[in-house]
Order: sequence, then structure tokens, then C-alpha cells
Amino acid sequence: MKTLRIPAPWIIAPSLLLGLLVATTPNRAQPTTPTPAPKPTATPWPAPAMPKRSKPSLPPAAKAPADPVHAGLLLFNDMSLSGSGTVACASCHPRGGHTNNKTYVGLNVVPDGQPDGRSTPLLWGVKDTAPYSWAGGKTLKENIKGIIVNRMKGKEPTDEQLDLLVAYLNSLEFPNNPNLKDDGSPSDAAPAAAKRGYQVFLKASCNACHVPPLFTKPDNEDIGSGGSFQVPSLRGVSTTAPYFHDGRFPNLRTLIPAKLAYLEKLGSTEKFSDEEIEDLLVFLGTL
Repeated sequence: MKTLRIPAPWIIAPSLLLGLLVATTPNRAQPTTPTPAPKPTATPWPAPAMPKRSKPSLPPAAKAPADPVHAGLLLFNDMSLSGSGTVACASCHPRGGHTNNKTYVGLNVVPDGQPDGRSTPLLWGVKDTAPYSWAGGKTLKENIKGIIVNRMKGKEPTDEQLDLLVAYLNSLEFPNNPNLKDDGSPSDAAPAAAKRGYQVFLKASCNACHVPPLFTKPDNEDIGSGGSFQVPSLRGVSTTAPYFHDGRFPNLRTLIPAKLAYLEKLGSTEKFSDEEIEDLLVFLGTL
């Protein structure tokens, strides 16, 4: 029998030695890959809240202005109210409703005293000096509409526009006058000549038509000047030439003799000295 010879370990083939090592090596637990934790469910952002729809607001023109007087002032200076787009109410009544001291037929300046001409009146205190316009017989609102349509040749204003213009005109007050008391008589501060002139004013019965303290009356009068016309207020009269509806008198000095002559025609026998006329002029200059 042949003897089995086992080679020495160090001469065993490397491949066989590797097989033996693998066969004799105990099994080791292979590391396991941990199962990833489930991702947290993302919480969605809330959808943006849709704004609540409000009722559509009225256009600015349809809203009542916060300050109707200011809105009326803007309209008073608005040239778009005229047909030509070149004139406004303030064109004839500048400086806060004063007069531009001109006589007009329509929008045309004519010579003072032209029979169909009309002098531009002062608008201060207009809310207290009805009737309105030289012809009278109208409300302030009607008069404004007539001027815009007939004189300025503009389209008929809306009621809202007219109300705003009236609000502005109603705000035009006569300035405070330290020379006058509340009843229209001269105050202690008035010049001595003005106090004498007030007595002449009463003597000539000027107060019958120009009733203090506003020095006007709510009726038309026919004083032989060519028709029945509004009695204008004498407040501020020294700055409102020319005088009468057609502007026929350039100043008060030429007007007073004509008025006194008219009183004589009515039967007055009062006579007035030159000094009295001068005092009357001083009084009128303080109004």
C-alpha cells in the first residue's frame, strides 16, 4: 500500500490554501444597511386668501366733495365751463369774486354806457343781496346757469356743479369794516367827514333803496335809467366803478349829482352844499 504524502503547508497551492481558509472560517454576520426612515410628509403652505370683493366704488366725480366750497372755487376758475374753453367765472370776477370793472355784451367788452352793456357786479355778500343779475327775478342757481349757457356759451352745467358754485359764492362775505357798526352807521373809528356824510346819506333818502347794513334791497327799482334793475349793494362801492347797470358813470363824483337830480324829479326840495357832497363821498368811501 502506498503511503499518502501530504505536502507541507507552506507548499500548498495558494488557491487551495485560500479555499481551506474560506471553508474553515466561521460565518460572520454581514452588516445590514439600515432602512431609511420615511421622510416626513411635507405640510403644504396654506393657499393665499383671496381678497374679498367689495362693491365697486363710485368714480371721483360722483362722490360728494369733502369741501364743497373748495370744489366750487375750482369750478369758478375752470375755463372748460365756457364754450370756447378760454374764460371762466373768475375772468370777470377776479380776486375772490370782485369785479374786473368792465362792461360787457356777452363776452365782448364794450364802452361804458352802451345801452345793452352790463357792468360786472361785485360778488361779495352775494347770498344776502338778492335779486341776482341786473334784471333780477332769478335765484342764484338760475342766474349762474344762465351766465354759463347764455354768456359763456358753455353746455348746461349739472345740478352738482351748480350746487358747488353756489356753495363757493355763499362763502364770499364782505370784509370786516372797522368804520361801520353792525347797523351800517359809522363807528367811532370812522372819520368825522364820514359821520357827517352818513347824515347827508339819510337826508337825501339814499337809504330808501340802499338799506343799511347791506345798503341794498330785495326789489328792482326804476330810477329813470332805462328800465327796472337790481339795487346793487353799496358795500365796497368805491372800488366797483363804473356805475349803473350799463356803466354810464365812471366815478361816484359824476354819479351823485345825477342821483340828486332824480330825487328832485320825485318832488324832493332838499338842497346840498358842496361840503355835504364831499362828506357824502367820504362816507361812501368807507363802506
